[in-house]
Amino acid sequence: MTRFRHLLPLLAILLGAACGGLAQAADLPPANRMLHQQGTRIVDGQAREVRLRGVNLGGWLIWEGWIFGKGILTSESTLMNHLTDLVGAPEALEFRRQVHDKFITEADIQQIAQAGFNCVRVPLNHRIFHDPGGWTVLDRLLGWCEKYQVYVVLDLHAAPGGQSGFGMADPGEDHRLLWASAENQARTVALWAALATRYRHRQIIAGYDLLNEPAPPSGSALVNLYQRISTAVRAQDPDHLMILEGAKFATDFSMFDKPLCANQAFSFHIYNWFGDDRPQKIAACQDCARKLQTPLWVGEFGENSYAMIRSTVELFDRCPEINGWAFWTWKKAPTTFPGLAVIKVPDHWLPVITSIGSLFGGSKPDPATARTGIKEFLAAMAFQNTIYDIRMEQALLPKPSRRGAQASSPP
Repeated sequence: MTRFRHLLPLLAILLGAACGGLAQAADLPPANRMLHQQGTRIVDGQAREVRLRGVNLGGWLIWEGWIFGKGILTSESTLMNHLTDLVGAPEALEFRRQVHDKFITEADIQQIAQAGFNCVRVPLNHRIFHDPGGWTVLDRLLGWCEKYQVYVVLDLHAAPGGQSGFGMADPGEDHRLLWASAENQARTVALWAALATRYRHRQIIAGYDLLNEPAPPSGSALVNLYQRISTAVRAQDPDHLMILEGAKFATDFSMFDKPLCANQAFSFHIYNWFGDDRPQKIAACQDCARKLQTPLWVGEFGENSYAMIRSTVELFDRCPEINGWAFWTWKKAPTTFPGLAVIKVPDHWLPVITSIGSLFGGSKPDPATARTGIKEFLAAMAFQNTIYDIRMEQALLPKPSRRGAQASSPP
């Protein structure tokens, strides 16, 4: 030992460095750099809690007639079919392309971030991926959101065949809903595998919302499909959060008796037009979250008065399991209730949307009026031409919440 005594100081230094390295490693953030689950909380790659307060981009990559001005139950397929009858297939397809280019632009994302929102939920129609243009539109959005530090939730709002028979699921005309078609289920799984493959490294994506407001024939049918999608996604992307909605318009989570995977959240939707049962709905979801140690996120709420919106946000803020929300929706034509970016419906567009927004097709305007209306509506949907309602912004994001949302922005 005597002859190695001169090496002891060096050994001490080496041991100290090693121990210091071990201490630093213990303090390192988790290996998952994406937003992910930590018990009932959502955290970022540095293990910091994140509350996703944002808006839905409804009416953009999947249409609903009312967002364009008329037709509460009118699906995108119905709108396109009636528009094709009105102006012909080439002009109808060009209108769709122009909506994808103009309904949401960089100016919208810039304003969303400036207002204090830190998240957008992006409702997707599976049909946009039938050609490469759909991928291009989505890639462009992710670039804007990275620039302005706004997280993105990808929401499959309309799966092949439709996960419900309602217009927002765009079930199409073959009457083969998702649940009754092995082919449509396989296409849904394949689409999620493609999305996971393409976007597995994009940290700006907060999570994958697997199915919007599913209406399965049974709870087991929903769980089985979620498991198939989860397996396909995890084969390509081990890190992104998977967001699961319950049945009955995303309010019933009774089919879940255990977590589906190690990195998930439940998303519920809440609207109140026929009485105020918000505390009961939230409590039911809260019980499930606590039981399964799973975060909650409110994927949709809105279409109500300023006072109802404000008090609903306050209810969310008082629930520790709720990790934020997304208001429905960012941009729309005027309705009974106030909005954020409200489109001023042009005079020539009104007879067009009245015609194509009817479930059975209304009286047709003459072709010249139709073409003028289409041109005017495409111009009216640009953010700078909308009426921005600061009062609704303040109902959603009073100053303390706005500061919290800012602090939760992506790195």
